[in-house]
Amino acid sequence: MTGKSIRVSTRHSIRAAIGSTRSTPRASHLVGRFASHPALSHALAALAAVAMFAAAQPAAAQAVYPTPDAAASAFANALATSDHPAMEKVLGKNYGRYIPTTNIGEDDIYAFLGQWAKGHRIVDDPAPHAGRKSVHLAVGDDGWTLPIPIVQTARGWQFNTPAATDEMLTRRIGRNERAAVLTSLAYVDAQNDYRKQMQHYAQKFISSPGKQDGLYWPTTAGEPESPLGPLAATMPHQIAPGEAYYGYHYRILTSQGAKADGGAQNYVQDGVLSKGFGLVAWPAEYGKTGVMSFIVNQNGQVYEKNLGPQTPRVASTITTFNPDSSWQATQP
Repeated sequence: MTGKSIRVSTRHSIRAAIGSTRSTPRASHLVGRFASHPALSHALAALAAVAMFAAAQPAAAQAVYPTPDAAASAFANALATSDHPAMEKVLGKNYGRYIPTTNIGEDDIYAFLGQWAKGHRIVDDPAPHAGRKSVHLAVGDDGWTLPIPIVQTARGWQFNTPAATDEMLTRRIGRNERAAVLTSLAYVDAQNDYRKQMQHYAQKFISSPGKQDGLYWPTTAGEPESPLGPLAATMPHQIAPGEAYYGYHYRILTSQGAKADGGAQNYVQDGVLSKGFGLVAWPAEYGKTGVMSFIVNQNGQVYEKNLGPQTPRVASTITTFNPDSSWQATQP
């Protein structure tokens, strides 16, 4: 990618920004890029369900299988029969540490098994895991892979549950970063819609009580939705990390720097945001909810940059849209 500004279509619905789960990690230094599928959330949830129906059972040694296919079949069979002792044998006694265990239902298990029934295969990993040959189980017809590698040992093949921790984090970061890009583009759409109504842009996300001076205001049945809709309520940046929208905070920018098209200028004229608008988005918890930070202005081209471990502090100093050579153009 280059830093050259490119005008792109920005008509992205709020639902697209909220609902999408199809993504891959954006940061190039994140190890392992795995194909995603809308069933991702269901499959992870299905794994969590296995942990939830656990009853106290004697610990069993994790099984080793003659082939990766045998390991995958044992996993699917244990899941299909809700057999906790069997699943403990497949994944090991501590597998519950690596699997989320909330908000799970039978539908999640059925979703994974439905993908399994459509088709399943073993996919070789591009590189060994700790010097050992490693593969993944792919299910469905879009190449979604289970985030638990199957690794070859001296005695055969077995699931490596500790390795799933990094993979699940990588995938979550990828989803969050894609959601941040889509949200940034949805913001551009909302500002343009706001200008059609008000003849200028909005300087804040949430309107003052009883006013329409922000991108969001409450509406009643039958009234048109505000430009940004309920999404805006999640976007103010002065909130706790756990309250961030898909792991990201957002702040409106009211000027641009010398590296932006047209050079340095203030978007505010006579107290009104009329000459343009910008936005900065950054991860609430660097390395956990996201890695890359993003900026965009009225031209609709999103740029990304890794601001490093001090991302919250660095992001607080970004007051203008100024995509110099350290920012790279990106798309969802």
